[in-house]
Amino acid sequence: MQHWAPMSASAPSDLAVAFRSLPRRLKEAASDDVSAAAIAAAEAGVNAALAAAAATLGCGASAESVAAAIQARKAREWSNTDLAAVQRSANEAAAVIRGLQTASR
Repeated sequence: MQHWAPMSASAPSDLAVAFRSLPRRLKEAASDDVSAAAIAAAEAGVNAALAAAAATLGCGASAESVAAAIQARKAREWSNTDLAAVQRSANEAAAVIRGLQTASR
């Protein structure tokens, strides 16, 4: 039987910071040597992750809206399921941006 180490979970405040940084990180990753198609695909991937987080939180699908909704939710209002879903969305957006960064090297 294999045992997998769980990913470290972020606190909601850390997730809010991560979501707020997505537009800046995406812009920084979109260098001149990356194709427009790769940038568009990355933008779509980040937008999909934002939409998933927004659906979980019941808010708008912008980075700022998601971050604000995370910060507005009290600790006792978080379910493990919601926190895991928002964490997964943050991880997916970060992976898309890392892929774009790799493409620009």
